[in-house]
Amino acid sequence: MNLKDTFFDNINGYSLDLNQRKIITSENNNILVVAGAGSGKTLTIVGKIKYLIEKKNVNPKDILCISFTNETVNSLKNKLQEDIDVYTFHKLSLEILKDNHVYFRITDSDYLEYIVNEYFESIIYQTNLIKYVINYFKYYHEEDLTYEIIKKDYFKEFQAYKKLIIKFINMIKSNNHDINNFKRYLKRNKYIFSLKKQYKNKCFLLIMFSLYKLYLEELNSSFEIDFDFMIIKATNSIKDKGMKRYYKYIIIDEFQDTSMVRYNLIKAIREECDSKIFCVGDDFQSIYRFSGCTLDLFVNFKKYFKNAKIMYINKTYRNSLELVKIAYSFIIKNHYQLSKKIISNKRLKNPIKLVYYTKSNYEYKFLRLLDKLNRENKKEILVLGRCNHDLSVVYKGEVLNNSFTYKNLKIKYLTVHTSKGLESEEVIVLNVSDDLLGFPNKLEDDEVLKLFFRNKERYLYAEERRLFYVALTRTKNNVYLMTRKNYESLFVLEIKNKCSVLDV
Repeated sequence: MNLKDTFFDNINGYSLDLNQRKIITSENNNILVVAGAGSGKTLTIVGKIKYLIEKKNVNPKDILCISFTNETVNSLKNKLQEDIDVYTFHKLSLEILKDNHVYFRITDSDYLEYIVNEYFESIIYQTNLIKYVINYFKYYHEEDLTYEIIKKDYFKEFQAYKKLIIKFINMIKSNNHDINNFKRYLKRNKYIFSLKKQYKNKCFLLIMFSLYKLYLEELNSSFEIDFDFMIIKATNSIKDKGMKRYYKYIIIDEFQDTSMVRYNLIKAIREECDSKIFCVGDDFQSIYRFSGCTLDLFVNFKKYFKNAKIMYINKTYRNSLELVKIAYSFIIKNHYQLSKKIISNKRLKNPIKLVYYTKSNYEYKFLRLLDKLNRENKKEILVLGRCNHDLSVVYKGEVLNNSFTYKNLKIKYLTVHTSKGLESEEVIVLNVSDDLLGFPNKLEDDEVLKLFFRNKERYLYAEERRLFYVALTRTKNNVYLMTRKNYESLFVLEIKNKCSVLDV
């Protein structure tokens, strides 16, 4: 097809660039599209589907499109206006099991979190276990601790500790490891965990194992399964009973966030239907390891999908070239990622600005920054935090649905994780400081994760680095990094000579 065809000039009101046109018309059976931040990956997906239907006469029922959240699924449906199956992995699994007449009860999505919270309310009565919690925290705080002191004086760290346990359990499930795998791992590495330097990790793993075992027991007692187990069950159902739906094309959005159990499901469908695979994503924005996602599926795409072709969308329509250069040089230091050329026609001097604060004037400096943006008649402000509680430290006013008004400013607050895929005229990032729960979050990147989940990526704070990249690239114009004077985050230290300092 001629790439100058007028079909490409109006995909939902936008004209596709040359790379997007080449990608859409490619006939390869397995394609990975590497799309940078703000490069129009959703538009490319919409264009591919419209091309298949309108130009290749593919029946809409022969196309399966998978995205990762209900919000992105609904967004794609609205943009497509075609009668095709657009599902999350969980909804797809549910449909497959219904087709094969396999029925079960699904537990609430927050049930694991509930079990963890209940466990730490009752652990006070189990002195053999509570000592492991205390000794874990003694690694970070060399002082006499009790469980009550930890819960009260180190509340935020305690919450992060519980999140780390949930993350670990989710990674076990999503990578298709059952509890027996983990038992064998502990037994096989008994000597390692007898070493004094590994005692903190041993304390963590024993608590985590106790919780994982309890979680499975609770699920079994109520005859329920969670979402990861549902995907596994759907995969096994395809192998046993086949597919009742036939998909010639499988299109996957945000492929960098795929886990092994999700990959196994796609593999089973593909083998059953002889489907063509079209995946879109950005390894620089792979930030969901806590839910079991593995970057290996993306960076080694050709290992998992034979005779595959890697294609690139390299033009960003969001960020200035000046910001792109800083963000790219920062993120590409981790070589376990795909190098790529990112270009932009936008120009903006000093798009990354450092705002220094001290322990005593943090809130004051934040409000002064808002005053400055208000005087400049900025309209759209996105404030990002590494953790949920970051905003409460600097703003004491009322916040409804993550939004608040300050003078003439309409402000949205999100964690960096929940901001992925969004953009704003101006972006403020809080607490980019050297702290256990700063940015990078040192507890979230605990070394214990690397012991069990071995992969080729060994770079320090690898996922936190990608998370910081996501924060930098949400802006259409400027990003303001709030960092504590003399306690700058190591991320700030890396890029500070390329940033300007804003005194407010």
